[in-house]
Amino acid sequence: MLAIEHDWRMRKLLQANLESLGLDVQAAVSGQDALHLLSQGTPDLILLSMDQPDSDASHLLEHLHTQLPDRVPIIVMTAEPPSRSLVRDKSRTRYLLKPFAVPDLLLSVGQALDGATSGMQGTTTDR
Repeated sequence: MLAIEHDWRMRKLLQANLESLGLDVQAAVSGQDALHLLSQGTPDLILLSMDQPDSDASHLLEHLHTQLPDRVPIIVMTAEPPSRSLVRDKSRTRYLLKPFAVPDLLLSVGQALDGATSGMQGTTTDR
């Protein structure tokens, strides 16, 4: 799993909670860092914070959609409801609205991973 989050506190929170479930989590601090990690292998899931200071996260999301296999789900963490352009034809993308509670994060991750293995992916919005 790859978590792309520039805020170190949030990144550590994501890592600690997901690793407590036995998940292997790689963390990227930027879009460039994420692209470097992706060049080394394809994760089972991507968590992407939309407030990345070094890049336009919507361009990074589009890149992920075009470059990764369809089986890789993406959870977009955002303070704003997703725009129509991000939602359109993005059946493997889920949205987690910030601020979110840890149980909501874990539920979204579990659903995304279950959907990836069963082929039933969808878009959800959790709060």
